[in-house]
Amino acid sequence: MPTVLVAVLSVLIGTYALLAGAAALGFLAVRDSSPPSAPAEWPSVAVVPVQAKDVGRLQDAVQSCEYPADRIEVARPDAPRPRTDGDGLASSDVTLTLPPTADVPPTWPQSMVRRRQPDTPVVMGPTLVEHDNLFLPRLEALQHLGRLTLLGGAAHLGLPLGPGTANRALDAGPCASDSTSPEESVPPSPLSAATSTFNPEPEAAVMRAPVDSFADLLRRQAEWFRHAIRASSRFVQAQAAGLWLVHAVLLACCAVALALPAWRQPTLAALLGKMGADVMLTLPAASHFGQRRLLRSIVATVLMLVLSIPLAGGWALASPSRTGQFKRDDRGRTTVT
Repeated sequence: MPTVLVAVLSVLIGTYALLAGAAALGFLAVRDSSPPSAPAEWPSVAVVPVQAKDVGRLQDAVQSCEYPADRIEVARPDAPRPRTDGDGLASSDVTLTLPPTADVPPTWPQSMVRRRQPDTPVVMGPTLVEHDNLFLPRLEALQHLGRLTLLGGAAHLGLPLGPGTANRALDAGPCASDSTSPEESVPPSPLSAATSTFNPEPEAAVMRAPVDSFADLLRRQAEWFRHAIRASSRFVQAQAAGLWLVHAVLLACCAVALALPAWRQPTLAALLGKMGADVMLTLPAASHFGQRRLLRSIVATVLMLVLSIPLAGGWALASPSRTGQFKRDDRGRTTVT
């Protein structure tokens, strides 16, 4: 392998490891921080799933939640939202959003609402992937744990939060109008660090269904890249570009190493370094949310990402997004654009 390429691999993997370590330390700091105290009076809450078919199931689940029953309701995502005006219509104070088919624990509403503060009206909560020890769901679940560590680390370091989870608490005002995507496959738009935070509490974690196929996984990853590329934050854009570059270079080296034995040892060393960095990235979230046994799939997950991330990045650039976002007009009606 040419010396220049060895140096490029070393720089890429070294930078990736440093950023993974910074994110892991940031997540640990957020995890150990004391949560805000409960408000004197719980605000009114509207739970809005991203799929209308989840409304009936969530209505039963919300009734068993540890939240005042008269202060929480489930609203359809496609229904007009009331507002406070001369007609006497009262809007909810907080909007909670959920990914499709998500199962919510009884402690979820209180944990999410308690983290919301005047200076951070948007709270991003953890979403875990159901896996049932199946191969592809385990790989997706482990990858998603790394994303949670990145979100927690960015929040602690005061950096913009990239595309993440649909488990959110938002002030029922203008800031919520363009923050929710209509599908879990389209992560919500990046948020300013000045107005958003991450909730690491296991009590706030919701479970969502895994992908059905490798093609579905590529589609979700491509949507993540689309949102990151279109972000107003240069940091989020650089994060997506760097993530794609690391995996694309590794994929190219692996392809050449199949034909040229001299490339195999440096490529294997780079893959081992990448695996070590990924363990460092996923371990804090995996331990915190009781998913540490997923780390047994780290080798398969890294190899899958080396293939899927370059493909998903190319897909994101080659095809336009077919999904939109919820928009609320001046009459309080919610539409999808």
